Parts: sequence; C-alpha cells; structure tokens
Amino acid sequence: MRKSRGELRARKRLRDLWQPGDLFHVFSRYPRRRGAKKMDRLAGILNHGLLAPAACNDGSVVCDLQIVVTGSSVPYDSVIFLHRFGPDSHIYTMIDPGRIAVFVDPTTPVLTPEDMGPHWAILSGDEVYVRDRVAVERLIGFVVHSADAESVLDKHRSDFDRLGIPLYLCGGTAVWPQG
Repeated sequence: MRKSRGELRARKRLRDLWQPGDLFHVFSRYPRRRGAKKMDRLAGILNHGLLAPAACNDGSVVCDLQIVVTGSSVPYDSVIFLHRFGPDSHIYTMIDPGRIAVFVDPTTPVLTPEDMGPHWAILSGDEVYVRDRVAVERLIGFVVHSADAESVLDKHRSDFDRLGIPLYLCGGTAVWPQG
C-alpha cells in the first residue's frame, strides 16, 4: 500500500518522547468545567493550534481551572501554559483516558515565570508560556492513552495525515504512522 505524503512526513518526525527540554501541553479532550460547551478540544487544536482563552473569539477555548490572578501585567488568560520537560515534569507525563499531551517544537520562543513579573502565579516548577497562540505548524506529536487511541485515530486520521504529525501512546509507541 502506498504511503501518503503526510504519513511520510510523520514517519520522518517520529522521535523519542519525554526528553529533557521537550515542550508539551496536557489537556482534557473534552472540557471538564461545569457548564462548558462539550466540544472535542483535539479537533480545535488540530485545526487552529493551541490558543489562549483570551485569543479565542468564539469562546470555544475555556480553561478547566478557575483561577483569578490580580496584579500581573500579563493577563492570565492570554498565555498558553507549556511544560519544559525536566526533573519536576513526571507528574504531567501520566496520561489518563480522556487526557492528551501535545508536543511543541522545542525551538518555539517561550516566556519564563521571571519574564511574567513579580506578581505572576506559578502553578508548577517546569512551566513556560507562549502569548496568545502556538501555530499548528509548531505541533510535533500527540500522546494519548491506549484506551483512546483507536477512537482518536478513527476520528482524526485525516488531520494527522494532513499535518504529518505522529500520534503516540504514553510509553512512546507510535500509533500513527505504524511500521
């Protein structure tokens, strides 16, 4: 069977996951916040990249956490929270059913907690930030729980193919492309 261009691109992008310095974002496929519109967040990310809530005009990007930060020069809802993989990151590598990690090109310029000013609320020791948006072209892989792999691939195979982005299981085994 002949491989598509997207599958060939994805094959070239296969890599070892959870390496020092990797940038990643973990999210729930469907919102968990009470009253939030039920939508497939993965579909939005595959179409538009990662968006900060304030950068989304239609209200489709909503944080599951309700955090209010005052006194910061940067609005809390105007950044995307990423993790830079390191010694403190292992708690974020445990992907449960319904949770997905997306890897971002590690050359993506990021802001550090120090860049955010003295009143910034830090939630984890490995977090870094991107203002407003991470373009879909900067996404380099997605990780899903084995219980979700088949449904994610069935629904979004054409998106993974269009973008040439690999899909992995938590331990790093490629689900798409295979073999």
